[in-house]
Amino acid sequence: MFIALPKLDSEDSNAGSCWRRDGWIAPPIPLLPAQVDHCEVIERAGAADFRPLIGLEESELCPVVIDFKQHLHLLILGDNQSGKTATLRIICRELVRTTTPAECQLFVVDVRRSLLGVVQSESGHLGGYLASADAVGELVPRILEQLRRRMPPWNATPLQLRERSWWSGPEIYIVIDDYDLVGTAGGNPLASLSEMLPHFRDLGLHLLVARRSSGAARAMFEPLLSGLRDAGSMTLLMSGNPDEGLTIGSVRASSMPPGRGTLITRRGSPQLIQVGWSPPP
Repeated sequence: MFIALPKLDSEDSNAGSCWRRDGWIAPPIPLLPAQVDHCEVIERAGAADFRPLIGLEESELCPVVIDFKQHLHLLILGDNQSGKTATLRIICRELVRTTTPAECQLFVVDVRRSLLGVVQSESGHLGGYLASADAVGELVPRILEQLRRRMPPWNATPLQLRERSWWSGPEIYIVIDDYDLVGTAGGNPLASLSEMLPHFRDLGLHLLVARRSSGAARAMFEPLLSGLRDAGSMTLLMSGNPDEGLTIGSVRASSMPPGRGTLITRRGSPQLIQVGWSPPP
């Protein structure tokens, strides 16, 4: 914001009139653009910045980094057409850009096939693409078995525990679009992951979940989503109906343009951001 100089008397004041005499005007306040290309976000950050970038923040229009080392998981909530799928698309592409297959494996749960082809198998990052609840039901036990093998052994040294060096392998990212279509009243094939939530930091597992904001206030009491909330998951609250009563931290759902949302973390202040736009493949 800019504050005008208060003038309380009738005397002329150089300070009050210099902008008129010298032709100086206050610079315009920069605003978040309605759309920003993903490549522009990367360009602003600099080619040497190999951290996942999600978009621009409001205060200084700087690139926003998603730090999955500090915050393991991301929950995205918003109405239809708010930009949830586009946000997952950006994050998938950023993980491929900033990591090697030895560091990151992506399992994409996508029942509407909106993320089909976003992670190419040729890159080596794609662990699996799952387009049905049955496919998810077959995969989750295999992932759980892999995670159990990563649990620390009884004879792990303090140094190994501190550096998490008793196992090696890639970080596992499970990317779930339309979570409400996967976890239904008839059953949730992802529910068994909740038993491992307290150990995810040690085991290298990250959940990236997008869900409709409609009904999310009730859904947040479901074991997996409530576990993410209790674990301090990042939340991107995009456009939603305030009458739904959905509140994350101190932020209430509100109507916003597509691609815009409030990024909420446990340690920092909420940030209003515009997610970078990258077209579907």
